[in-house]
Amino acid sequence: MSARSTASASEKMEEVKKKIRRIENPAARQVTFSKRRRSLLKKAQELAVLCDASVGLVAITESGKVHEFSSTGSVKDIFPKYNDHSMKVEKHFDVKRLESENANDRNVTSNIRDKALEELTSSELGRIQGLLQSVRRERKLKEHITKLQAETKSLMEENKKLKEEMAEMLTGGSGGQPDAEPNSPEDDGSFDVTLRLGYL
Repeated sequence: MSARSTASASEKMEEVKKKIRRIENPAARQVTFSKRRRSLLKKAQELAVLCDASVGLVAITESGKVHEFSSTGSVKDIFPKYNDHSMKVEKHFDVKRLESENANDRNVTSNIRDKALEELTSSELGRIQGLLQSVRRERKLKEHITKLQAETKSLMEENKKLKEEMAEMLTGGSGGQPDAEPNSPEDDGSFDVTLRLGYL
């Protein structure tokens, strides 16, 4: 077969594919149905023989006439197998759908758990930070109190020393003699001078 004939055959097939639509003329439609039905039945029979497959074919015209083909004797023998297969497929899809829903539920649950854990962690972190701040404040307060206590102790010791010094001054110092009376004149030599002047 030449390249030209191959190209023309493919072009014809494309034209046929493009032009497939409902035949408006009822007589032509019936003729086409009969021809194509025979071709379809022949292909179904070839498929059953060549591939050792159970093939069932049902075609119903618009007038309600039923045409059927079965490689196993009757289409009714094939339909139970088809129904079983359909149920298995439905169950398979149901299982897949349930698995998908379960996976989605797991993802949602995981997201909720992660979010709750994150919120809990953040709240716990906030609580721990608050506790740390309280501990720092308490530590500073203790340091301040310790400092105040040391200063108070130092002041008390200084006060005690001052009291002792005052007591020593009041009792006359370390010799134990009493101080001069507050109204007595001080011995600054003025008395002697007066006496000397009188004698002169």
